Amino acid sequence: MAKSELTPSQRTSKIPACAGMIIDSGSHGRRKEENMASEKKYFRIEGEAVHLVTERIERTVTLSDLMGEVAKEGGITTPILPLGCRFFSAKGANATFVIEQAPCTRPVTWLNMGRDNGKWKLAFPFVVFVITTQSGNGIAGSRVFYRTAPLGSVDNLLLSTNLGNTNLNGQMCTGSMRIAGTTPAQKVESFVAEFWHSAWNTDINESFNAHQHIQEVSSLARWEEKSAKNPFFPLSIKWREYGKLIDIIEL
Repeated sequence: MAKSELTPSQRTSKIPACAGMIIDSGSHGRRKEENMASEKKYFRIEGEAVHLVTERIERTVTLSDLMGEVAKEGGITTPILPLGCRFFSAKGANATFVIEQAPCTRPVTWLNMGRDNGKWKLAFPFVVFVITTQSGNGIAGSRVFYRTAPLGSVDNLLLSTNLGNTNLNGQMCTGSMRIAGTTPAQKVESFVAEFWHSAWNTDINESFNAHQHIQEVSSLARWEEKSAKNPFFPLSIKWREYGKLIDIIEL
């Protein structure tokens, strides 16, 4: 028996791979779209009228891939970032800022280290702060590291410091530091400034002790003397390696 031309049917035909939307799913280059166009016919009844409708689906992709492409097109807008911020990430109520400061000679206060007033002028290499803020609660975490070159990637290696009140893993004892500001950027800038202005002591001195085998920084007096002669000498020091930035930042 011959089919009526009004009988719904479905057929599938190939279309060129370059047609329509192309979505790259990522690292393995797998394509999520169906490289086929499907066409189907169905009846649509409106009162006494019966319509034969042909519907054509040009391409099918997964919802997650489509939303990923939309996000790429939409871009990203960050908040105002702190001075020297090289990396920023936010997740939920937490935000992580990576601050890099260029080599320079700084006045610091380091008590019980061989000088009555505790005042020293010391040269430093690149200093990298990894600071996490929490909405409504200020600073939630802080670590500090050295580098002998500027950051260029989250895969870059960080070095342990020889700073006072700092552990070898970079964690900082902030004591009674007072942080000002209302925005995360202001709080981070205030935190970094207060760290340099605070008075360090020998309660946590493991970072300094771990580098005492290096002659140039074996004591603060030698460190200061070397700093006056060559403020960039810390860039040639073989500081203790710690780990990659990507393994430290809180994503």
